[in-house]
Amino acid sequence: MKKITQSRDKKGYAWVKAISVATVVLALGLMSFSACGAEKDKKTAGSVATGHEEQTQEIKSLSRGGRSLTTWTVYWDGGGAVRTLAQNTDRIGSVGAFAADYPDGKTLNLPEKSADIIGQLKTSSTLKKMPVYLSVVNDTEKEEKSVALLKRLIGTPEQAEATATSIVDMAQDYQCDGVEIDFEKIRKDRALWARFIDFENRLIAQCNASNLKLRIVLETLTPVENIQLPSGPEYVVMCYNLYGNGTKPGPKADVKFLKETAGRFEKLGNVTYALANGGFDFVGSKQAKAVTVDEAAALMKKYSAKPKRDRASGALVFQYDKHTVWYADAKTLSIWAKALDQRASRKVPVALWRL
Repeated sequence: MKKITQSRDKKGYAWVKAISVATVVLALGLMSFSACGAEKDKKTAGSVATGHEEQTQEIKSLSRGGRSLTTWTVYWDGGGAVRTLAQNTDRIGSVGAFAADYPDGKTLNLPEKSADIIGQLKTSSTLKKMPVYLSVVNDTEKEEKSVALLKRLIGTPEQAEATATSIVDMAQDYQCDGVEIDFEKIRKDRALWARFIDFENRLIAQCNASNLKLRIVLETLTPVENIQLPSGPEYVVMCYNLYGNGTKPGPKADVKFLKETAGRFEKLGNVTYALANGGFDFVGSKQAKAVTVDEAAALMKKYSAKPKRDRASGALVFQYDKHTVWYADAKTLSIWAKALDQRASRKVPVALWRL
């Protein structure tokens, strides 16, 4: 605990700073959040408004009929996510603060901007009752989704126990209501899955002792047929990136893919399915750049392109120059959620990546 706190304080990530920033922001009536993630969010005021309206439509579409809905904020967001959450508190059940990671490959850290967002959520009279999960990923400064990092974090029982402790301590430091583990690229490594399951059991025990909720994010490539994951946590299955960087052009998901995924993962019981808005701008073969709905709309306007809705996926697609753009809007997300419902024979909980 001491090592984590020192690292976080040294970089200015302490809870006190999050509260002070949140207080200033809230005093302005949640009207301006441009300082958070400004380097990655350079949209004009007009496009931000459009994005907010589209996100509200996505939230309404997914939460219709009483469907359970959760979502995420991200540290590079310009602040609009908090406003969107505040205006949709009756439709969103919880939010994940994305994300704590391991920049030096050893020590858990929460980016200052993520801490600021948590501070805003926890001090807002509108949002303070919404459960907040501390999302933890296996990223380092040099490598995203690092398997080598995982082997250091959970490679032995002692390492797994220490990693679980550091995560629970950080969640408590920031007054979070739960922990979310998003450790990726384990894939078919059965030995590493055995270490992960040991880590998960230790984390379950520590979360229970600390009155924290726990959810585990899984890739669709998780070999659920061949491993026995513990019961108790909520499992969130990432139902997206069927097509993306490194593939031919296509949607983030289609109906066939979603039904196959639900067929495999329903055995876990407490399953939430994560769907992604936006899409990809493909250039030629196997080159793709992520685009938001706003960015897709701007491209259509610039090149006078008209989208068509793909029958197999419900996604929208259009072309300009040598580019092909696939993206999901509110209607697409509704189609995807209903496809999961049909295969699971229930109204499935959904997580929206991302605000």
